[in-house]
This record gives sequence, C-alpha cells and structure tokens, in this order.
Amino acid sequence: MSDQPSLTAATTEQESSPETTLYQDTQTSTAAEPAADEGGTPASPDAAAVEAGEQSTSIDSYADFSLPEGMQMDDATLSEVLPIFKEKGFTQEQAQAAVELYAAKVQAREQEQVAAFSKLMDDWRTQSANDKEFGGARFDESIKTARSALDKFGTPELKTLLEEHGVGNHPEVIRFMVKVGQLTREDSPGASGGPIGEQRDRASILYGTN
Repeated sequence: MSDQPSLTAATTEQESSPETTLYQDTQTSTAAEPAADEGGTPASPDAAAVEAGEQSTSIDSYADFSLPEGMQMDDATLSEVLPIFKEKGFTQEQAQAAVELYAAKVQAREQEQVAAFSKLMDDWRTQSANDKEFGGARFDESIKTARSALDKFGTPELKTLLEEHGVGNHPEVIRFMVKVGQLTREDSPGASGGPIGEQRDRASILYGTN
C-alpha cells in the first residue's frame, strides 16, 4: 500500500498554491491603494489631483512674459488678457503659452501683409514699365520728367508719402507727374528743369485754369 500516491499530500500541495498566490495579490493590491488621510479614510486619487491643481493654479500676478525679439505687447492688450488668465486659473507657464500663441498669430499676419504689399509694388512697377503712354522705350526718360516735377512742386511730406506707401510706383501717379513735368519744360523753353514762366503759376500747371 505504500506505493500508492498519498491523497493527503496532493491535497496539501493544491491548497498551498492558491494561498501563496492570494497572499501575493493582496500585497500588490495593498500597495496600489492610496494612503489614508488622518481620519483613516483612504484619499481619492481624483480629489488629490484636484487639490494639487488648485494649488498650482492659485496665482495673483504674473511675471513679465517673453516675446519674440523686436515684438512688444501693448499695455492695453495686456490689461485685457490678465484678468482672463486669472479667471481661468492659468499658471505662469500656461499664460506664457497663450502669449506665445498670440505672438505667432500676429507675426504670421504681419508677414502676410508684407508679402501682399511687395506683390502689389511689383505689379505697379510692371504696369508702369509697360504703360503704352510713358512706358517701354520711353520709360527711363518719363521717370526723369516725373522726378523733375516732383522736385519742383513736391513737399517733403509728399515725397515721404510716395516712398513709404509705395504710391509713387502706381502708373497713374507717374502718368500725372510726367504730364506736369512736360508742362514745366514746355513753359520754360531752352531751360529743361528750370523755373516756370511768369505767366503761369504752380496752381495753374497742377490743376489747370478756366
């Protein structure tokens, strides 16, 4: 009878295995549970996260924000956004991210405007150079005539306007100044670019007479 397997030993082995597994699972589960508060009640992970979030977003004032080189935020805009940052509970880092997004949008819009202005100037120059009346082979001479008129009658403010806003490239502006320059030369025979004849003043040349 001693050769037969022992039922008691097999049963003992089967029962000991789940006990060991259960003990290990209990240890793992216990380690994953949040620590209890002072009253003995386990702390909720969500509540802890909310409390931590409230502490991180509690801010009364913000440090100066960093902006791209050459860019400044005006005081009026800053006074509008700061209360919103505080109302939303933005941290310094979150507020800085919002400012950077705003700056990127402003820069992109400015670049679009510069590109559009450059294209407009190129279009005007091309139209002027190819104008049937004063362009083509006559363009260089026409520009000299237009400049002589501008030098005689144009104020410094007018010259600044034409240069800074690019209006001096517009074909109709050049056409007008060419005609004024031509009238000036016709009124002063033998003295190209010289003074205007006494019988006609500046107003009559620029605006005509009845």
